[in-house]
Amino acid sequence: MEELKDLIKQEGQWIKVVLGKEIIIDPEEQTKKPILNNPIPIKAIVTDLTSAQLRWKMYGIETQQGKELIIDNRHRNLIEMSQKIIIDDVDYVGWRDDLGKMQIRQERDYLKIYVYRRS
Repeated sequence: MEELKDLIKQEGQWIKVVLGKEIIIDPEEQTKKPILNNPIPIKAIVTDLTSAQLRWKMYGIETQQGKELIIDNRHRNLIEMSQKIIIDDVDYVGWRDDLGKMQIRQERDYLKIYVYRRS
């Protein structure tokens, strides 16, 4: 797995992980407003997903642009707490389940995350 870490260091691109939290503005109407912090840069291998791959890997999501990120396992907490991920100055959000938990696939010492642009 050292080869993958070296590949991420050499060929990976910088992405920005934006952390934040949601505050409830009106409890009766359940309106929320996100409060975002400064982005944290990390290195990742970024690949584009085709429309067929998007439908297969992120079922239930209707979008035209998605990416697969391969990152080091030590960044798991950052990714789980992220509100958005910025890649090449474009905002993406992580694929989450109905309870709001980020869907992360762990493979040995690295993570695979699927992100998409909201329509």
